[in-house]
Order: sequence, then C-alpha cells, then structure tokens
Amino acid sequence: MGSFLGIQMAFLLASMCGCTPCESSCDPEPVGPDGRVCEQVYVGQGNPYEHGPLTTRRIEVGRCEHAAPRELLIFAPGQAGSYPVAVFQHGFMSRNVLYSQVLEQVASHGFVVVAPQMYEPGLAALFGHPTAAQEAEVAAEIIEWLPGHLDLLIGFHACTDRLGIGGHSRGGKVAWLLMVADSDYARAIAGVDPVDGTGGPLGGQARAIDGPFAFSAPALVIGTGLAGSCAPPGDNHEQFYQASTSPAWHVVVPGQGHADMLDDDGPGVEQARQLCPGGPDTAGMRRLAAGLLVALFRASLQDDVSAYSYLTDASSAPIPITVESK
Repeated sequence: MGSFLGIQMAFLLASMCGCTPCESSCDPEPVGPDGRVCEQVYVGQGNPYEHGPLTTRRIEVGRCEHAAPRELLIFAPGQAGSYPVAVFQHGFMSRNVLYSQVLEQVASHGFVVVAPQMYEPGLAALFGHPTAAQEAEVAAEIIEWLPGHLDLLIGFHACTDRLGIGGHSRGGKVAWLLMVADSDYARAIAGVDPVDGTGGPLGGQARAIDGPFAFSAPALVIGTGLAGSCAPPGDNHEQFYQASTSPAWHVVVPGQGHADMLDDDGPGVEQARQLCPGGPDTAGMRRLAAGLLVALFRASLQDDVSAYSYLTDASSAPIPITVESK
C-alpha cells in the first residue's frame, strides 16, 4: 500500500511540473532594453470584423528560447513597419493555439500579437497550480521580456510602449490582476467572457474584483448569453464591467457560449464545447471577438479614436449583440 501511495504522489508531483512552482528561470539573454518611443505607428483601416489588409506570419517560440519565460505563439504583420503589441491570455485549462483565427485577424490589422502558453493543461492546473495570481506574475515577466526580444523575433520594430492586454475566461482575470498590480503595463484591457471566482475544485484563490478597479485604461468586456456554469453569474462579465471605470464598453452576445470563440479544430476544443455548450455560429463569434479587439486596440494603441464607435454600433456586428458603455 505504501509503495502505491508513493507512486501516486510521484505522479502528482510530476504532473505539477510545467507550472510555475516547478519551473526554474531561464538563463538571461544579452538583449539591451529598447527605449524607443513609437511616435508614429501603422494605423489600420477598414472593417475590423473582416480580415485586415496585411498578410501575417506565425512564429512559435519555445520556453527559454531567447530567454522567453513561457512558450509563445506570435502573429505578426508580414510587412515591415512599426506596430503596437497585444498580449492575449488563454482560458483555464486551454491552449493558446485555440485562439489562432481570432489572433491572426487582429494581427492583420497592424498589431504584433503575443499569446503565451501559461502552463500545461492537466491535473495540476485542475487543482490550482498555478493560481491566477501566479499567472499574473508570469504575465508581468513576459511583458517585461518583450522589449528588444520581440524585435529580434519579428525582424522589425514592435512598439512595446503601445501595448494592450486581453484574455479569455480566467485569462481575463489574469489580465485584470496584472493591471491591478501595475496599470502601467498596458494602455487598454479586454476580457472575452472573463471569469473571476476562487479557482478550481479546491477554491481558496482571491478574486480579482474587490470594488471598482483603481485604473482608468479603456476597458472592453465581452460576455455571452449561453455561458452557464462556465462563466457563472456573480463571477462573470457583468461584474467586470460594473467594476470598470470610464471609459468602458460592455458587449453581450445573447446567442453564443463561453467556448464559441475558439477555433473549431485543435487540442481539447471538442471537450471545451461539450463542457460549455454554445450557439450555432462559432465563425461569427470569432469574427466578432477579433473585430472588437481590433476596434479597441486601433483606438487606444494606434490613436484612431473613431474606432471606438464600433464598440457601440450593434448594427455593424456580424452576429446579434447588445451594447452599453460608460
């Protein structure tokens, strides 16, 4: 019996590696800080709900490659230029590759999009390793790593001084925890059906929302009407919008669900759709989520403030939505 328990413990400890507590830091890479300020950047044009005018490149970076704190999936414009940066945090027990269609659409409008893989989905993550707070700490490390390193990877200038952050599900909570800790990390923030809560079956984790957020970066909160227990009442988009200060936008998609913005093919997507039933138009949901992110970041990072109008124009959306703002 003792040896059986020992095997069980060894398996559990092994499954926890790949999360923050078991990982050692990467060896530093000699890349100087990038202190350039992007006074002029590419400014997107056209309908944000459609693929933009730029071709895109997909770049995969392994953990510790170029001293990266985590594995990274990057979508960058195919044409050289100066582009703002958007960091996107995946949802609980999810993978960054499942957001590829959304993130590629964002990049095609003139953004360098960085999607880290925060941990390996599995038993350890299910039982709270890492916590959302630990994810937020790693997200800060990634943002601090970007200057200089990102330029080397894409071959031209990524304007890390013009950075927006977003996330899906618990990734939205991670984004807000990051900004609560230091609002200088990003100029704008977005949550795609964000979820707060106490974390996993064991609970015990602090919520991100504890009264109004103490920063005023432009905030976009996207919610779904069919999320059910995957984004439960009391810990979902409603509370994130209520806690956001002006300027903030709340877009709700009544006929779609919590996992509908994911790619239709990929590791774990079938299970996610079974766990979180949704609506009939996943392609429309991806176009909507990407377009809203483009509109927010075009206005806040590319300085085309007219793009904010898309966030309140329900008639221009590819699928039915309700909107409010403050």
